[in-house]
Amino acid sequence: MSEEEPDDLWPVEPSESVQDALADPKLPVDLFSAIVALTVAIAEDPWLEASTARDSAGDWRRLPIPHGRGLVEYVIDTNNHVVRLTRIIPL
Repeated sequence: MSEEEPDDLWPVEPSESVQDALADPKLPVDLFSAIVALTVAIAEDPWLEASTARDSAGDWRRLPIPHGRGLVEYVIDTNNHVVRLTRIIPL
C-alpha cells in the first residue's frame, strides 16, 4: 500500500449551515459518524462513484448518506483544490 501525497487529498471546508448541523446535539451519533466518514471519502476523491452531478459542469455534487439517512451536497473548486460541503439533508 503506497502512501498518498498530501496534494492528492482535497481539503473539505464545511459551510456555516453544515457546521451548525454537525454541532446540533440532537444529531444522532450514527448520522454524525456517517457524515464524517463521507467527508473523509470526499477528501480522498470528490468524484466518488456514488455521487451525482447537480449541474452540467459536474462541479456541484450530491452524495447519499449510507443506509438511506439522507444526502450531502458539495461543490468542487478545482481552481483552489478544495471542496466545500454546502448542505446536509437528513431523511
